Amino acid sequence: MPIIRKKPKLLLILTGISFLASGIDCMENNLMIIGILSFLVAFLNISAVFYVKKYPFTIKIALLIVNAIFAALSTYLYFLAGREKIQYGWAAVFIAHVIAIVIAYRKRKKSNIIKTGLLID
Repeated sequence: MPIIRKKPKLLLILTGISFLASGIDCMENNLMIIGILSFLVAFLNISAVFYVKKYPFTIKIALLIVNAIFAALSTYLYFLAGREKIQYGWAAVFIAHVIAIVIAYRKRKKSNIIKTGLLID
Protein backbone atom coordinates (compact mmCIF):
# COMPACT_ATOMS: atom_id res chain seq x y z
CA MET A 1 0.00 0.00 0.00
CA PRO A 2 2.26 2.75 -1.27
CA ILE A 3 -0.23 5.57 -0.60
CA ILE A 4 -0.15 4.83 3.15
CA ARG A 5 3.63 5.08 3.36
CA LYS A 6 4.24 7.85 0.83
CA LYS A 7 1.26 10.13 1.35
CA PRO A 8 -0.26 9.67 4.82
CA LYS A 9 -1.62 13.22 4.81
CA LEU A 10 -3.55 12.59 1.59
CA LEU A 11 -4.98 9.39 3.06
CA LEU A 12 -6.15 11.24 6.18
CA ILE A 13 -7.78 13.99 4.11
CA LEU A 14 -9.56 11.45 1.87
CA THR A 15 -10.74 9.53 4.94
CA GLY A 16 -12.02 12.77 6.46
CA ILE A 17 -13.86 13.65 3.25
CA SER A 18 -15.52 10.24 3.17
CA PHE A 19 -16.72 10.70 6.76
CA LEU A 20 -18.00 14.18 5.86
CA ALA A 21 -19.98 12.70 2.98
CA SER A 22 -21.34 10.04 5.30
CA GLY A 23 -22.36 12.70 7.81
CA ILE A 24 -24.16 14.74 5.16
CA ASP A 25 -25.99 11.64 3.97
CA CYS A 26 -27.01 10.77 7.52
CA MET A 27 -28.28 14.29 8.18
CA GLU A 28 -30.38 14.16 4.99
CA ASN A 29 -31.89 10.85 6.16
CA ASN A 30 -32.67 12.12 9.68
CA LEU A 31 -29.99 10.01 11.39
CA MET A 32 -28.70 12.86 13.52
CA ILE A 33 -26.57 10.89 16.00
CA ILE A 34 -24.62 9.05 13.30
CA GLY A 35 -24.33 12.27 11.29
CA ILE A 36 -22.88 14.26 14.18
CA LEU A 37 -20.51 11.42 15.08
CA SER A 38 -19.44 11.20 11.44
CA PHE A 39 -18.64 14.93 11.37
CA LEU A 40 -16.61 14.53 14.57
CA VAL A 41 -14.63 11.61 13.14
CA ALA A 42 -14.07 13.56 9.91
CA PHE A 43 -12.72 16.49 11.92
CA LEU A 44 -10.36 14.19 13.86
CA ASN A 45 -9.05 12.56 10.67
CA ILE A 46 -8.46 15.88 8.93
CA SER A 47 -6.91 17.44 12.06
CA ALA A 48 -4.47 14.55 12.30
CA VAL A 49 -2.79 15.84 9.13
CA PHE A 50 -0.93 18.37 11.27
CA TYR A 51 0.50 15.73 13.63
CA VAL A 52 1.05 12.62 11.52
CA LYS A 53 4.69 13.38 10.65
CA LYS A 54 5.66 14.01 14.26
CA TYR A 55 3.72 11.09 15.82
CA PRO A 56 3.06 8.60 13.01
CA PHE A 57 2.41 5.46 15.09
CA THR A 58 0.39 7.20 17.80
CA ILE A 59 -1.79 9.01 15.27
CA LYS A 60 -2.28 5.83 13.24
CA ILE A 61 -3.38 3.78 16.25
CA ALA A 62 -5.53 6.55 17.72
CA LEU A 63 -7.40 7.05 14.45
CA LEU A 64 -7.81 3.33 13.89
CA ILE A 65 -9.37 3.06 17.35
CA VAL A 66 -11.62 6.09 16.82
CA ASN A 67 -12.71 4.86 13.39
CA ALA A 68 -13.35 1.35 14.77
CA ILE A 69 -15.49 2.74 17.59
CA PHE A 70 -17.41 4.86 15.10
CA ALA A 71 -17.98 1.83 12.86
CA ALA A 72 -19.22 -0.22 15.82
CA LEU A 73 -21.59 2.55 16.91
CA SER A 74 -22.81 2.99 13.35
CA THR A 75 -23.48 -0.73 13.10
CA TYR A 76 -25.56 -0.61 16.27
CA LEU A 77 -27.42 2.59 15.42
CA TYR A 78 -28.23 1.49 11.87
CA PHE A 79 -29.49 -1.81 13.28
CA LEU A 80 -31.74 0.08 15.72
CA ALA A 81 -32.97 2.32 12.90
CA GLY A 82 -34.01 -0.77 10.94
CA ARG A 83 -31.88 0.01 7.89
CA GLU A 84 -31.50 -2.75 5.36
CA LYS A 85 -28.05 -4.35 5.16
CA ILE A 86 -25.95 -1.20 5.72
CA GLN A 87 -25.10 -2.29 9.26
CA TYR A 88 -23.27 -5.31 7.82
CA GLY A 89 -20.98 -3.00 5.87
CA TRP A 90 -20.18 -1.03 9.02
CA ALA A 91 -19.59 -4.29 10.89
CA ALA A 92 -17.07 -5.27 8.22
CA VAL A 93 -15.38 -1.87 8.58
CA PHE A 94 -15.19 -2.39 12.35
CA ILE A 95 -13.61 -5.84 11.94
CA ALA A 96 -11.12 -4.50 9.38
CA HIS A 97 -10.06 -1.71 11.77
CA VAL A 98 -9.60 -4.14 14.66
CA ILE A 99 -7.46 -6.38 12.45
CA ALA A 100 -5.43 -3.33 11.34
CA ILE A 101 -4.84 -2.35 15.00
CA VAL A 102 -3.59 -5.85 15.86
CA ILE A 103 -1.30 -5.94 12.80
CA ALA A 104 0.10 -2.47 13.56
CA TYR A 105 0.92 -3.44 17.15
CA ARG A 106 2.54 -6.70 16.05
CA LYS A 107 4.67 -4.88 13.46
CA ARG A 108 5.67 -2.28 16.04
CA LYS A 109 6.61 -4.95 18.56
CA LYS A 110 8.60 -6.89 15.98
CA SER A 111 10.34 -3.70 14.84
CA ASN A 112 11.33 -2.85 18.41
CA ILE A 113 12.71 -6.35 18.99
CA ILE A 114 14.81 -6.16 15.83
CA LYS A 115 16.10 -2.66 16.72
CA THR A 116 17.21 -3.74 20.18
CA GLY A 117 18.81 -6.94 18.90
CA LEU A 118 16.65 -9.21 21.03
CA LEU A 119 15.48 -11.30 18.11
CA ILE A 120 16.36 -14.95 18.72
CA ASP A 121 16.61 -17.16 15.64
